[in-house]
Amino acid sequence: MLLDDMVLDIEDFAYTHPGGAFLLEYNIGRDISKFFYGSYALDGNNSKPGMPNNKYAHSNIARKWANKLAVAALKRKNT
Repeated sequence: MLLDDMVLDIEDFAYTHPGGAFLLEYNIGRDISKFFYGSYALDGNNSKPGMPNNKYAHSNIARKWANKLAVAALKRKNT
């Protein structure tokens, strides 16, 4: 999956993901940036009280984990 310009290999991490493996498996091959930064959420994926519209922004620790899962970086074309 993609996060910003990073390609993440989540194979070994999926089943230890605090939100459950389904969230990661569902998004294999997709850009997960909108989920990671909290601007979008799958329906009902966060049942914590007080969370508006079930959105969740990841912590700095989660970002460190994502950096560890990076196996490649996308290089953007200059236009």
